[in-house]
Amino acid sequence: MENAASANGYISERIPVAPEWDEVFDPFYYALNKQQVSLRKKLLPTFQTILVFNFGTPILLYPDGSDKILTVGKTAVLGPLKKAFEYELPAGSEMLVANFKWDAFYRFFGTALQPYHDHLQHPDALLQRKHCFAELWEVLKALPQMEQRVEKVLDFAGAYLRQREAASEALLDNNSSTDVLSPVKAIAGKKGQTERNIQLNYKKYLGYSAKEMSRYQRFQQAAALALQLFESRGVVDWFEIIYQCGYYDQSHLIHDFKHFLDLTPAQFIKFQSDICIAGS
Repeated sequence: MENAASANGYISERIPVAPEWDEVFDPFYYALNKQQVSLRKKLLPTFQTILVFNFGTPILLYPDGSDKILTVGKTAVLGPLKKAFEYELPAGSEMLVANFKWDAFYRFFGTALQPYHDHLQHPDALLQRKHCFAELWEVLKALPQMEQRVEKVLDFAGAYLRQREAASEALLDNNSSTDVLSPVKAIAGKKGQTERNIQLNYKKYLGYSAKEMSRYQRFQQAAALALQLFESRGVVDWFEIIYQCGYYDQSHLIHDFKHFLDLTPAQFIKFQSDICIAGS
């Protein structure tokens, strides 16, 4: 396990997957609250879809812009995670989170989720097989170690994972392109397809648009650089981040942090102990 953290009965860690699973899953995320009080955390956006197994007290989610509290009993799928949201781990909560990379959720379930607002979906409903994940949960619950649970999930996934489709491959190949400002136009030109068709493929395989991803990648770069500067210097030069990450001005930078995190850049640095990332 990597990045293990334990403080006053709260444990969180990441469990890496074997290299053959690198295109499918990021490291699994594990959290356990052994305290007698609830803990409230903020989960950063990753644009990934996640599969949550809860082996303890129900977990509470507080979606951005909604007054409704969502409850994760045993199993749920969420995503793509386009904005940060708060969640609560009551005393006795124990969760394991699988983070699907790129089109891996589509390859597993045959569809891409749309962002949740007022309800959660059970993976059995998406897989259209009764009690499949319910039975998997029972098996996982009985295993004594988290590494064993991860291995069991991977074994289970191997039976359902489809080959990547050519149209999806084109989207992922372009992810390393230098033309990040207009990925749809770049792919359409390479493949001889209309831009509209490429836009539809983003929604079909990934669950979000190329424009949304480009904006998120710039924000992600800015957030990572801010943390790097703070750790090395103890202070953040936000104008350096504006320049390096391609923002117009300080207002543009603040707007993106508020959009994705509902925090200002300064608050993002201040509240690091209350923020977690389910993916890598």
